[in-house]
Amino acid sequence: MTGRDAFNRSSRTLRSPPPERRAAMETAQGTPVAVAPAEGPEIVSTAEIQNWISEIERRLNEICTISNEGKLNSDQKIRINTLSKSVLGGISQMAVQYQAVKQNFLLCQAQVNTLSQQKNISTQLHEIKQRLEAKTTTEAKQSFADMVRTGKSSAVVPTNTSSIAIYPADKEKSSEDTKHLIQNLIKPEALKLHVRGMRKTKNGGIIISTDRKDDLEKLKASQQLQQSGLKVEDTTKRRPKIIILGVPTNMTEKEVFDCIFEQNFVDLQPSLSRDIFMSSVKLSHKSGKKDLSTCNYILECTAEIRRMLIQQQRVFINWTSCPVRDFTLLTRCYFCHLYGHSAKYCRDTAPTCGHCGSSGHSIKECTKQGDPPKCATCQRFKKPCNHKTGDEQCPAMKFAQIRYLNSIDYEGD
Repeated sequence: MTGRDAFNRSSRTLRSPPPERRAAMETAQGTPVAVAPAEGPEIVSTAEIQNWISEIERRLNEICTISNEGKLNSDQKIRINTLSKSVLGGISQMAVQYQAVKQNFLLCQAQVNTLSQQKNISTQLHEIKQRLEAKTTTEAKQSFADMVRTGKSSAVVPTNTSSIAIYPADKEKSSEDTKHLIQNLIKPEALKLHVRGMRKTKNGGIIISTDRKDDLEKLKASQQLQQSGLKVEDTTKRRPKIIILGVPTNMTEKEVFDCIFEQNFVDLQPSLSRDIFMSSVKLSHKSGKKDLSTCNYILECTAEIRRMLIQQQRVFINWTSCPVRDFTLLTRCYFCHLYGHSAKYCRDTAPTCGHCGSSGHSIKECTKQGDPPKCATCQRFKKPCNHKTGDEQCPAMKFAQIRYLNSIDYEGD
């Protein structure tokens, strides 16, 4: 495997080779090698110095021999011998000092090379830091709408709609009754409304979604609705949920929340206090297998907390870096195949087949298994159904996904 040895060690953790081998490796790999200064004293080896001293000593001995054989008096001979020994001693002392100077020079040269390499590394790190800061600043300046337009974010994309809920005065009335009454009272063309959709809700209510908030004000001010006894209320959106993957299971819930705040928000959002953070985040539930060393935390939080964590993409918890994702769970009933509830709470009395789309039998009892599948959800609403129930491209599923996302407060308005 490239970049690793037999013990699965990265090439960055291998022991450094000797200087000669390291220089050869760096040259072969195309890595710039620190070069010693072009100008400087010539380095002489110890053996050469010893040869020079021996040669000087030999020549001085020859001078002493010649002086002894010549017509010199005793004082002159003694003086020559003394001067020769003095010269030899001075040369020896000079050689010792040269050795010390050479050693210091080599040490200094090594330090200069090291500092030069460190400077190059520091320059590269500074350039990387500047690029990261520029990228972070650019991403931080992007609004939620910008991320949606560019398509580079994996964050969920809610549609920009506004909604109100209308409930009947008579609690015995159904949502269908309320819907017919509203349609008889209100003429969208007269009020110039941009109605995105109407859907049923509990207690016989109807939720109306529009493209513009002004349309909601027109509905609220409608004399027909006020005189009909219908109750108009603003809808409250749910807090978004995020999932933090790979949280160590040996940590308590309090320890996890303390780490999330201290390691992520203290520097990221200095104005955010611990009390506000704790009141803005709540553990919804945990997921994952019980025998694993990690689990997943599903948190319910404010739109602001969610936005910061999604942009950061990871959460640092103790010694772990955990990915963060939006948590969206669209429920589909496997009894009637409608979205928004589970089979446990289904009101239908007879099952709907997930293969042929007919009511009265389940998919296990279907006698048309050889025929092409039909989407039970789309067939119920009389839409094109020549695809499997629950298919990713199913129009009913996409509509349910949009409706689900629009019920969550991602913007924090």
